[in-house]
Amino acid sequence: MVITVMSEGELHIPRLGHVVADPGFRLVAAMNPFDAVGTARISGAVYDRVCRLAMGYQATSDELTIVKRRAERAQTAGDAVFVGQAVDLARATRSHADLRTGSSVRGAIDLTLLAAGLADLRGCSYSDADVPRDAAQMSLSGRVRVREGCGRTAEEIVDELWRKFFDIGDTDAPPPPERLQGKV
Repeated sequence: MVITVMSEGELHIPRLGHVVADPGFRLVAAMNPFDAVGTARISGAVYDRVCRLAMGYQATSDELTIVKRRAERAQTAGDAVFVGQAVDLARATRSHADLRTGSSVRGAIDLTLLAAGLADLRGCSYSDADVPRDAAQMSLSGRVRVREGCGRTAEEIVDELWRKFFDIGDTDAPPPPERLQGKV
């Protein structure tokens, strides 16, 4: 059906009749990567009728603005350094050698929101070492995709990046995954 609309600019709809597109009609659609869940390759006939515009991520300054706006009610949003660290960490997942897919800006938004929420629940500051670490694990480890054969987990890579962007030295080994279980 979509091929007829794209090629002929018209469509026959039962009980409605023949619909002709206005001059200049264009179909605009979004396309997910093939390996994303629930996607399949489009047919050659459809692909032959589309113009493709590949879009990258926003500039760092734009991501900072987005995170500040989305997390404006959280105490972390007013801390430009913390927000910058969260954005830098999320952006670093996109170019990490062991990751096939990195996080979008949503990871940085959730990191700032979760850090504020965890700090409230724990009665401490959102900048205490365990808070941003746990927030980073919760907000990023499920969003990134590890390259096959790299031998590391998403949690290990997130911990590596957390230490880098939150200026934490290698004072101890990464925590075992069960460290987060049962801990608010």
